[in-house]
Amino acid sequence: MLLLALSVVAASFTATAQLAEVVVRIEVTDRSEATIAEAAREALQQTLLLRSGDRDLLADPTISAALDDARSQLSLYQFEQIDGRTRFVAQIDSAMIDNLIREADGTMWTASRPPVLMWLVVDDIGGRRFGNSDNEQPLWSAMSETFDSLGVDLRRPLYDLSDTLLLSPQTLWEEELGPILEASERYGMTHLLIGKLIRLSSGRTIAEWLYRDMTTEQSVAVQAASDQAVIEPAIALVMTEMRRQFAVALTQQSAQEVLRVRIHNVVSRDDYRAVTEAINSLPTLERVRPVAVEGETLTLDLTGAGDAETLSRLMAPLDRLTWIQGNPDSEQGAVLRWESR
Repeated sequence: MLLLALSVVAASFTATAQLAEVVVRIEVTDRSEATIAEAAREALQQTLLLRSGDRDLLADPTISAALDDARSQLSLYQFEQIDGRTRFVAQIDSAMIDNLIREADGTMWTASRPPVLMWLVVDDIGGRRFGNSDNEQPLWSAMSETFDSLGVDLRRPLYDLSDTLLLSPQTLWEEELGPILEASERYGMTHLLIGKLIRLSSGRTIAEWLYRDMTTEQSVAVQAASDQAVIEPAIALVMTEMRRQFAVALTQQSAQEVLRVRIHNVVSRDDYRAVTEAINSLPTLERVRPVAVEGETLTLDLTGAGDAETLSRLMAPLDRLTWIQGNPDSEQGAVLRWESR
């Protein structure tokens, strides 16, 4: 049985998740004040987008004001010279980024989110074919770069013999999910983006995009003249769904809400220390207050997680804590189990 002094149980402590500083490098042409201001803004914007995955966040007045004074938001900046090129190097405090997102009632990614596999098929003058030619390279590069900047890993298949034995351009065009899922299994990915492009003689492109995972399926269509306009609906489609599943809200209200958590199988002092260290490692938590120890059950009050669903997403990397309460929002609070080693 775990024996702890009441003074230890009654004490509360501030969550101390160690968030490393973000380092961003921006290539510049000179070291002028105007260049510093522009590069600082770009570095801060990149960091906010990578952390939140939400381009609409940049329109929030709090974020807009921070970007206008981006230089003062940096922990440190310097220049480096490599191979005759000059780069602006910015160090940015992750906690400051989270605070800005919270003030804007925005979202941040959890630690675990899957890659997205994009299948592409094209209908042009030569018929239907996989979208893996040089003609599609600019489109792929633009999509990959945008997803990377928003914190999502977009990948594409090899379109090699193994793929073509399972999937043809025609079956991909007809969205036959059986062959598509079978061909996707070799890549170990269940989040799929399927694009169907029709190249018109006018130079415009009709695109149909289908996003699918194990829980949802959504589609969107567009006709546009530029690759950027063609891919924009697909980016919005995927990012909306990925953020719904794998992002958590950082709101000013959630920073004050208290969530009670009961953790079973906390047997020893080592377990107690390991549990509290694991909980403290979670981002967004403002305070962790031990409430009681009853037998092998440790009860904590957490401030800053918001609700049980948010906590469950934040806890995804913690493989030694598992949910055992079917309804974590019940009067008992969230009930977890600690796996001792």
